[in-house]
Amino acid sequence: MQHTKISLALLLSLLAIAGCKKDTTTEQENITRVVVHLTGSGGFDQEFEWSDPDGGDISNATIDPIVIPATAGNTLNCHIHVYDDTKTPAEDLTEEIEAENNVHLLVYNVTGANVGVAYNDTDGNGKRVGIETVWTKGAASTGSVNIKLYHEPTDKDNLNAPGGEVDFDVTFPVTVQ
Repeated sequence: MQHTKISLALLLSLLAIAGCKKDTTTEQENITRVVVHLTGSGGFDQEFEWSDPDGGDISNATIDPIVIPATAGNTLNCHIHVYDDTKTPAEDLTEEIEAENNVHLLVYNVTGANVGVAYNDTDGNGKRVGIETVWTKGAASTGSVNIKLYHEPTDKDNLNAPGGEVDFDVTFPVTVQ
């Protein structure tokens, strides 16, 4: 009887260990390029890119300054595109982020530039995501916009400290004309 209890305990332990597989469907990706796509009135349609071709040391990253002309209107639609250029062909990660929107959050922090950012998309729980935003521009100014993509945030309502891991953290210079 003792032998049966030990065998049963061992079997249950092995099943418990086998059942504790890591969820790899939401693992972090290698992000080498982030594109801010802005559209506005008067035919304004521009893309601004941050790129780190090797996906490692960001000291060789390039950044396009975001310039919003007066002719773009006061309200602009923004869509973020995310890529891994270390793969051939380059992998567009945007759709994956959108599909896994419950475990992703983009946070925008504007400094100096007269630009407001409002979320225009939500996940399955009605929480913000940030792939789609609306930018409202004010008077001429210069500054920057910092964009962070959080993976598995613990509190999507707290934009100052949503928790989780940061997949990317990029800052674009911004000029509002």
